[in-house]
Amino acid sequence: MRRASISLATLVFGCSPHVPPPEAKVEVAAAVAEAPPEPPREPLPPKLPPATTTWTTLTVAPGCELQLADTPAALGPPLAWQPCKDGPEGCLEVSTQVGDALAPNVNLLGLSRGGQVTLAVFLSLPGPRSRHILASRDGLPFFAVEAARDIQCSLGQVGLSDDGAVVEVLFDHKAGYASRAYLRGPLADDPSWREVQAVLPRKQFRGFIGESVLSVGGRVMVEQSGGPLRWYDVAERRWVEVPGSHEGWECCASGHGDAVVFSYSAIPERPMAARLGERAHPLRRGPVDGMSPVMIDGAQAVWLEGSGRDRNNIYKEIDLWRGDVVDGPVLADARHVLSLARTTMATPSFGGGVVAVPLEERAHGYMVVRLDTGEQRSLRAPSGLMIERVLWISGDEVAVRVGSGEMGGPPSVVRRIPVAALPPFTAK
Repeated sequence: MRRASISLATLVFGCSPHVPPPEAKVEVAAAVAEAPPEPPREPLPPKLPPATTTWTTLTVAPGCELQLADTPAALGPPLAWQPCKDGPEGCLEVSTQVGDALAPNVNLLGLSRGGQVTLAVFLSLPGPRSRHILASRDGLPFFAVEAARDIQCSLGQVGLSDDGAVVEVLFDHKAGYASRAYLRGPLADDPSWREVQAVLPRKQFRGFIGESVLSVGGRVMVEQSGGPLRWYDVAERRWVEVPGSHEGWECCASGHGDAVVFSYSAIPERPMAARLGERAHPLRRGPVDGMSPVMIDGAQAVWLEGSGRDRNNIYKEIDLWRGDVVDGPVLADARHVLSLARTTMATPSFGGGVVAVPLEERAHGYMVVRLDTGEQRSLRAPSGLMIERVLWISGDEVAVRVGSGEMGGPPSVVRRIPVAALPPFTAK
């Protein structure tokens, strides 16, 4: 196995000499005279790459080392999808507890953009170790990183955006807080994944509790619980706060190109946007009683709007809206889609022109709407279970995590369900 070492200051590749093995002798038997012709054979299935790769060491800090796969595609597909046991035709599933694990050991995040889906798969390995894998929905990995699960060095969360991905590493824990390092790269195999892109020292940011990580404009951005948003200026080697992101209880940030979109979860809810180096501004022009976080796929966006709110944040009406994302960025040409049978705000999921809106009662599932036709379908979990989370939506499928919703219950299952296989929506 080849190993090398990368530090924040130096990059050194080491390799061992390779001596080819001696050629094996192969004896070929003489053909039998007048042997009957063999029947035609079915073509062999394509050979999968061997599930092995060499790993390169990346030193984040003394005592905190990562292992980066030199050939991530050689690990093979990160998930083994199987037909759903009791789902509709075309449904695929995978358990969150695989192999010989005694507890759930798989977590999954998905991003749909322009009809393409990228997955971030988190695996708990024996050792104890953990691994993050980034791959296209049905393709081979383009990035994989491993680390020990240790209080002084461990892999954190992953953030996906149309600008790229960010992987968080936690180290230097003390008094409940930790320093953080970040790997960042595009949604493809790229040399930038081989370097630490930013470090957030615990001593400099006392009391920092991270909410999410993002890739925005080729930079690492972090979302602090409740705000503010900060992005790392590589040239200046400093963290820069997004002006206006600390004027309310900031939440739900997402990256789109060189801009970040987020919401103030105070009353009224206000969606905001900011480009790197600029002050945050309202994403939706005009007075609105309340809005959900805005979900964006390319130049299209969807959101919920509430009207007639009382002191308990109960609305007389909540409606689904759609619009275009134009330069600024801001929302333009806002169009009403339909009225919803709910009175509290919720966050929709969106991708490929398909939106999923949670129903008033969580156990009742989701309404799935095709924006181009207005067609409505129903997304519900099997009897006795619930949809714990919508993972991604594309024009052809919706992926969800289905389980009991209870701590210590049976392991959840991730399902990919064709939108066309969902039944027509009927209100309960």
